[in-house]
Amino acid sequence: MEIRLSATVPLLLVFAGCLGGQQATIREEKQVIKTYPFSGPNPSPTRTARGGIGQRIYPYFSFDDLSSTGAGQTWNVVRMENPYIEAFILPAEGGKLIGAVEKSTRQAFIYYNHVLKFRNISMRGPWTSGGIEPNFGIIGHAPSTASPVDYLIRKNPDGSVSCFVGSMDLPSRTQWRVQYTIPPDKAYVEERSLWYNPQPLNQSYYVWMNVAEKVGQDLEVILPGTSYIGHNYAVPSQPWPTSKDGRDLSWYKNHANTEDGSFFVHGALSDFSGGYWHDSDFGYGHWALHEDVPGQKLFRWSLSRAGAIWENLLTDSDGQYFEHQTGRLLDQSDTGFFAPYSADHWQELYFPYKKIGPMVKATPYGALNVRRDGDTLVLSFCALQKIDEKVVVRAGGKEIFTDRIVLKPMEVYEKKVPASVKKGDLRVEVGDKLSYTDDPNDGVLKRPLTFRNYETSSVEGLYQSAERDDKERNYESALKKYLSCLEREPMHVRALTRVAEIYCRRAEYKKGLEYARKALDYVMYDPDANYIYGILSRRMDNLVDAKETLGWAARSMQYRSSAYSELGGIYVMEGNLERAQEYLKRSLEYDANNVRTYEVLATVYRLLKQPRKAQETLAKILEIDPLDHLARFEQYLLEPGPATLNNFKSMIRSELPHETYLEIAVSYANLRLDGDALRVLEVAPDQATVRYWQAYLLREKSPAESRKALEKAAALSPYLVFPFREESIPVFQWAAAAQPGDWKATYYLGLIYWGLRRGEDAMKMFEACGERPDYAPAYISRAFLERDANSQKAQADYERAYAIDRKDWRTWYHLASFYAGKGAHDKALDLAVEASRQFPNEDAVKVLVARAYLNNGRYQDCNNVLANATILPFEGQSDIHTLFVQCLVSRAMADMKKGQYNQAIERLERSREYPERLGTGAPPDPDLRIQDYLLMFCYQESGAPAKAAEAGERISAYSSRRSLGSVDTQKKQVDEWYRTKFRAQTELNALQELSQLLRGGGGRRRGE
Repeated sequence: MEIRLSATVPLLLVFAGCLGGQQATIREEKQVIKTYPFSGPNPSPTRTARGGIGQRIYPYFSFDDLSSTGAGQTWNVVRMENPYIEAFILPAEGGKLIGAVEKSTRQAFIYYNHVLKFRNISMRGPWTSGGIEPNFGIIGHAPSTASPVDYLIRKNPDGSVSCFVGSMDLPSRTQWRVQYTIPPDKAYVEERSLWYNPQPLNQSYYVWMNVAEKVGQDLEVILPGTSYIGHNYAVPSQPWPTSKDGRDLSWYKNHANTEDGSFFVHGALSDFSGGYWHDSDFGYGHWALHEDVPGQKLFRWSLSRAGAIWENLLTDSDGQYFEHQTGRLLDQSDTGFFAPYSADHWQELYFPYKKIGPMVKATPYGALNVRRDGDTLVLSFCALQKIDEKVVVRAGGKEIFTDRIVLKPMEVYEKKVPASVKKGDLRVEVGDKLSYTDDPNDGVLKRPLTFRNYETSSVEGLYQSAERDDKERNYESALKKYLSCLEREPMHVRALTRVAEIYCRRAEYKKGLEYARKALDYVMYDPDANYIYGILSRRMDNLVDAKETLGWAARSMQYRSSAYSELGGIYVMEGNLERAQEYLKRSLEYDANNVRTYEVLATVYRLLKQPRKAQETLAKILEIDPLDHLARFEQYLLEPGPATLNNFKSMIRSELPHETYLEIAVSYANLRLDGDALRVLEVAPDQATVRYWQAYLLREKSPAESRKALEKAAALSPYLVFPFREESIPVFQWAAAAQPGDWKATYYLGLIYWGLRRGEDAMKMFEACGERPDYAPAYISRAFLERDANSQKAQADYERAYAIDRKDWRTWYHLASFYAGKGAHDKALDLAVEASRQFPNEDAVKVLVARAYLNNGRYQDCNNVLANATILPFEGQSDIHTLFVQCLVSRAMADMKKGQYNQAIERLERSREYPERLGTGAPPDPDLRIQDYLLMFCYQESGAPAKAAEAGERISAYSSRRSLGSVDTQKKQVDEWYRTKFRAQTELNALQELSQLLRGGGGRRRGE
């Protein structure tokens, strides 16, 4: 056991439940957990390090340094338990519930990893396996997954205990919350999720709970459905659970000889899923209303070494795991639109069960199994709460058996019923708490479930493809497709309004208004067009048009609550608080969970000097969202003092607390309540964006104080400062004009534009900085943007970054990579070699110098680096193994040109290996055709025709297994290449052409 209890925080909430003195308890503990930590936050924007996904998660930054050694580290752990189960939550690790255990068996029904091995898997890098990982936003392994989030523990009037965790997803500015609850008298963990969009625009909608479970040859998963699909919609749905080749995929043991796999199971209306370990006679389960959580996914690592290496990479002794994920959509390649000002909430249950075999039905009351043993039915039921119900068995509608089930939680009922019942005629009822039939068509859906990539040949297909990009935050691609749609159909109203929304999102309000105007000119009452026209008009301070068009939008149920909320905000801006109150109340009539409307209404009551109504409204907000920070700040404004201020500040515990303060301040500023915004900023952490905002809001009220704040902002370090809100654009525009010598304000403005996908505007700001910055990431950012258009300028900027900060390995890495990219391999090598001396433990530098040696034809040196390297991989990585192969194959090619075939054969055989210290294990069926072709030529040249034939047979067998088309044609092409080109080409060029020939034959080498 790697977890040790070192101290208990003196907060212990213990109380009696309503039934028989049963208790639920919750406490915070200091636990020492063996931790393989992470560090090295990257000070450059994520786009420079993580490409397209980096753009979609800006302003988050990545972490680059992971540790291969672990040590005890003290963590704050929330422990929740009752007499039947216990669960553990780590607020500082994304709010994960890290494990849950059934007490009578001491079995984990949610995989409990007793160490924290942070590995490069998430969007920002660090991630650990185990537990329940909440994912809200745009993609799995969300940006908050390894970082502190806000949390609150609470005892509830019904005797249950809860831990609330949550944070703001910065790119969307949506707020997510998860409430983990353990009742005093039930054997399950209840998870209540709340996610709301407090913004006036659509946001991306993606929610999946990633639940880890332990694998085993005895594991059978229960995922009701008829089909599954993967991430790639080009591959149609496949049958579930029995595959086309006859394997029962619900058994883990039947996944041998396959690669990593994702199975999104669908096709049935069902509320439950789970699994069972037959050898342990123990199972886990999940329950939620199907309409709340229809998505179910099984992810498992390959059973080959390619997946097995992740067991040791992610845990010390708890064994391999798989993921049983549940989601709000059917597939993770699908995202939706999260409507403005809307809130979603739903409930899920996680439970253990035992001694009944794999369940066939489950509800919050228990899990049922029914199996046939000859002419006998065996009924088994494991209770999840106290139950006293009549059980009835029917055959063809006729009652054949009755009994009474009287159980406490985790107690098991079993009864053998002599009966021969035709398949499909059986029905079992446990009172009104559970009903099961063995009819194979029960719950099977007849509606079409078609997962597709949209063809862009039609206007509608083009629009749907654009909208998919839009939902996934691929705004640049979406905008291009929407505009192409309008070229073909200029009055496509939906495309017009989507273009208007994207321009609004980019803070290009005039452009957006042009498209919204076109839509209204064509369809005057269109609710989408009226709504976005109103939002744009408010942003441009044309409040008359804003009020008029939002009024029309409010006639649509789609926009009624959000449009009224916007109207309420406009009247606050104008100081008409009575009218604001009216519209805010209207908004709440149509969405009782519109948190943003409640916040504005509470503010209005305070301004109207109606403290009782304000407090009542704040209480309602905190009932919906106990982690609402603006509500606590409003409580402070109502009753200013150290206690209420501390109550506000002490609850802000997330990774980037200044962003919470800024979000509250900006929300006040958007209502023209600059005084309230300033009061937030006065108590905020000392951070550059905070102080720029403070200076901006003081510019007219108190110029002297504004100047002081501006000077302080300019003096603060730009390290990890990533502004992103469109409301901050005028702040930095003003700051840059007010203090022309301050390059930082201009740089920050460029970062905002870049985050908003306004690359040209970002470049203008970065260019305006000139050579004033003394901060390397400023030059790296500019070089990244200009490298395609102006290679010479990009090189100069990478060189400046390197000159400014040689203590950061990244400046060496960027410059050497740039040199290599432009073919200056000698320069890249010189820099990489010196970098390897300065930073010998950096994995990225090890790979950099190995690749530089390879590109310079110094194969022995490349081999020496790789022979002594141990690399921590990221998920799906194979490029280091590819480098290993390229090195050995290139050396073998050089040997072949010299006629040294025995030496070449030895190197080619070694290149077939998968040294796991380089981060990649051998897949079940690796593509080794390059090696086999070269071996075939070596054996032919050295007079070993039998071995040459064996190599050729391996090529044919692989091509046949993978259905890669005509091998004879490919062999002729490769033979022609070998005879006519091979000896005249450099080794790397020869390897590249051979790879292309094999691709042309239908295959694709792994890792390329």
